[in-house]
Amino acid sequence: MRFASVVVLFCTLLSAGIPASASSSPKNLPSNYRHWIEAEVPYIITSVEKKQFLALTTDEERDSFIDAFWRVRNPDPNSDTNTYKEEHYRRLAYANEHFGNARYEDGWRTEMGRMYIILGPPKQRAPYHEKPNMRDMEIWFFEATTPALPPYFYILFYKPSPTESYRIYSPYQDGPRVLVTTGRADNTNEQAIAFIRRSAGDEVAKTTLTLLPGESVDFDNPTASMMSDSLLATINDLADNPITKERLEANRLREHVTTSILIGDQNMTTGYGVFRDDQGRQTLSYLMASAFPDARIIGTRPDGSQYYDLTLRTSLLTADGKSVYDQEDQLTGKLTDAQAQVAKKKRFVAEARLPLAPGAYKLIMTLTNNVNHIATRQQASVTVPAVKNDGMGISELLNYAPPNAVPDPSNQLPFSMSKLRFVPRGAQSVFLRAGDKLPLVFQLWLDPKAGGASAAAEKVHLHYVFGAVTASHDPPTEENEDVDASNRDQAGNLVTGHTLDTSNLTVGTYRLVVTATREGSKQPSYAAMTLHVQRVSDYNDSWTAYGAAEPGGVALDDFKRGLSADAQGKDALAQELYARALDEGPIDSRPLEKLTTVLQRQGKNNDLAALSQQPMLAGTAVAPNALLAISQALTKEGNAKGVVRMLETQIKLQPPNAALYLALADASESTGNSARAHDLRTLAAGIH
Repeated sequence: MRFASVVVLFCTLLSAGIPASASSSPKNLPSNYRHWIEAEVPYIITSVEKKQFLALTTDEERDSFIDAFWRVRNPDPNSDTNTYKEEHYRRLAYANEHFGNARYEDGWRTEMGRMYIILGPPKQRAPYHEKPNMRDMEIWFFEATTPALPPYFYILFYKPSPTESYRIYSPYQDGPRVLVTTGRADNTNEQAIAFIRRSAGDEVAKTTLTLLPGESVDFDNPTASMMSDSLLATINDLADNPITKERLEANRLREHVTTSILIGDQNMTTGYGVFRDDQGRQTLSYLMASAFPDARIIGTRPDGSQYYDLTLRTSLLTADGKSVYDQEDQLTGKLTDAQAQVAKKKRFVAEARLPLAPGAYKLIMTLTNNVNHIATRQQASVTVPAVKNDGMGISELLNYAPPNAVPDPSNQLPFSMSKLRFVPRGAQSVFLRAGDKLPLVFQLWLDPKAGGASAAAEKVHLHYVFGAVTASHDPPTEENEDVDASNRDQAGNLVTGHTLDTSNLTVGTYRLVVTATREGSKQPSYAAMTLHVQRVSDYNDSWTAYGAAEPGGVALDDFKRGLSADAQGKDALAQELYARALDEGPIDSRPLEKLTTVLQRQGKNNDLAALSQQPMLAGTAVAPNALLAISQALTKEGNAKGVVRMLETQIKLQPPNAALYLALADASESTGNSARAHDLRTLAAGIH
């Protein structure tokens, strides 16, 4: 019960304003709480959380907040051990012992201590001490544990003087000349680089110009890009980074699930189908079906009304386990008393849709009944096929519930194909009452119509065969049908269906195979389904629920497809999908930011520079990393005016950012506006 009260307090604070009696400074806190916020968590607490903590007025509230603070960061909410908290305090203890005065436990204040606490132990640590005419340096090499940072990067520390502590080195703001002590007043970056190369080698010299291993440098013209400073700015603000906040928010949403009973997957089955729209875009729809009726799905409100309230959370991973994206669907609705009585006697089926690029994936699906806090989890491996325009394919078979499909003009609902929504009874595997007929629907995937013109009459031959899985003396049942392929849409999709007469099937398990052969072709396509025929007394019908269509529409769908292509390393396809999402949803900055990363990775400088013309940049704040990449591309093209035009607009739309100010200062200098460049550098210097 104590944990429940903690969650309520923490979530309430997140949605509430700061009371008038709030403390504005940690100095007003009791010493133990002041130590917690100033010396224990200053680098990992978000600015919003800090304000909320300072707003608390009692020690009980503060204890509850701290408890919830650690719980929301626990990677495994069902474990009694919080590995995140344990690792954080291990880092804090190490920093206090090794980087400051152990007696005063102030290592957390040092810049080395701060980096160690935020990033953890470096993979490699290379000291460069007591080298003639060079300041003491250490280079730490890191492998990122968050997508907010590049996969690999360096942090370089140096001592401005023998008696001072190590400081973080900035390739752009400091420059190599601060690392060399030749005694020459006219020491330049060019001279310093040449000296460092002779004394410490090319790899160290390169690190003084860029902290990113993959970024190229020119030793003859040693100019540091803004990317390293952007990296340092991201690290400094990691607690408030959008990716960090999204993860914390997702964990907060899971808080009601952490008190649930996870009963496993023994009572659920899954099935899925991949369908295309008239633009050839693919979407996977899946269902989780209970094996038996469960009256606990239905709840009763204090006023006596009936309802259901479930959360379906889907974690999508590539086949090798790389995270793609998470999706959460809220399945809620009101029921009349009559509807509730019927639903309690039927199996429940939850539906969801996932826009995906072709590839193999792993789904982790968690369905939580918010009425009684019972959760069940399933995993499934799924494949989204790549459809070739010069061949023919066939989707999975879907057994649907009468009446016929209803229109879905936006094609945004689960189990919609060609703007028609079907109520699923089963996909890949279906339970059937003995004597019932089996209505099926599926898509044939053919070549697109040329220019949208009407295609000549053409037949596709369909052959249906089903028989017992176990050995049987009864011959399989076969049916044939021809469909007109000229009715396909502009992407080449043809929705067709067939109702099979299964009245002769006795109780048992059967296999249905559909063969589709294009007229004049000898290369058939196949789809299959398992049929479980049950006794009338054993059969239970089903009812389904799905979440509301996401407001992002096709733009969000294509963005998700881009993420799935990106996670698989399919850069060309990811570029195409991100660009399409950007055109379809010009106010969402995420496709632009992801597209920037893909173009950078491919070295497509011209395409990267062209992004500066995106209308979004005039009114939507875009991530600094993306802006710096576009600025760098424009600079390579000699278009400093383009950098000025873009960044002057963007710095008005977002919080102060030193890296953006410095990039704009350089561009302003190049266009002859030295006064503006000076002002911007002053602004940048004032940001910590």
